[in-house]
Amino acid sequence: MITPADIDNKQFGTTRLKEGYDQDEVDAFLDAVAADYKASLARNKELESTVVRLRSDLAVAQRAAQAPSEAITTVLPLPPSTGAERILAAAQRTADSVEAEANMEAGKIRAAARAEAENIKQVAEGDRQMILNRLETERSDLEEKIEMLKARRANYKGWLRAALANIENEEASDA
Repeated sequence: MITPADIDNKQFGTTRLKEGYDQDEVDAFLDAVAADYKASLARNKELESTVVRLRSDLAVAQRAAQAPSEAITTVLPLPPSTGAERILAAAQRTADSVEAEANMEAGKIRAAARAEAENIKQVAEGDRQMILNRLETERSDLEEKIEMLKARRANYKGWLRAALANIENEEASDA
């Protein structure tokens, strides 16, 4: 699991190519993601502690319902079983509601994170493909230039041989 510290400490390598990500923009985005992630984790912890507290209250109410004591009967003027059942039902409803809310919130956070990750993945794939296409074009251009230089070299060699042959012919006819 990625922690907020992992996001804060993530370093991206630089590229020697002309195109790439703006480091300030990436850093600002990661700061925003880390802040949202920290807030979500804090909210999740808060909801989990509420669920634990409510479950504890529920357990106390269930024990009270099973063995009614004089303390409950003095606090609740209703018959012990009716008051305890009401408390138990209310605690159960509250616990279920908080748990459902926590699960919904966690689902939303996971869905948003998945969507953002997919978006980042698609953008990165598009950038990768664009870079590969550009590099392929550059490679093709360089191969054409190499062939052109080889042809020039062959022409220069032929021209130099012809010039040397002319010089030798002139020297032979002068002698």
